[in-house]
Amino acid sequence: MNEKSNPLLFQVANAPGEVIELIGHLFDVAKPDKVYTVPLIVDDLTVITASELMVTMGAGYGGGGGFTPTAGEEEQEEADFEAGGGGGGGGFSMGRPVAVITIGPDGTQVEPIIDPTKISIAFFTTIAAMMMFLVQVLRFKRSKTLT
Repeated sequence: MNEKSNPLLFQVANAPGEVIELIGHLFDVAKPDKVYTVPLIVDDLTVITASELMVTMGAGYGGGGGFTPTAGEEEQEEADFEAGGGGGGGGFSMGRPVAVITIGPDGTQVEPIIDPTKISIAFFTTIAAMMMFLVQVLRFKRSKTLT
């Protein structure tokens, strides 16, 4: 089998190198200049914003081939070789400010940036989990008393 007779299989074989290159770009996101902003200096006061960065990624590739008999399984020598393959990937990135660092004559202060949406989502998720647990406990208790 050579590249001319089966170009798709060779294309799939080269794809993992592209994945490694893409993963290398993820390290560019985690550099300090991406997490901390350029300091803003006004008089004696310096302000820096710190951010939270999240990056996720996934990729997969596969390929395969086999002989397809032209007239029947007995004529395996005259069978055509067919191959196929494919791949895909995807990712997500998100950043949000988490703190403001203020440096001044009175010292350094770090003030967190509170995200009310994140807090409310965590609150309602916790309440829902507690309610589901309570329902399960009540069902278990009822089934034990009825039998």
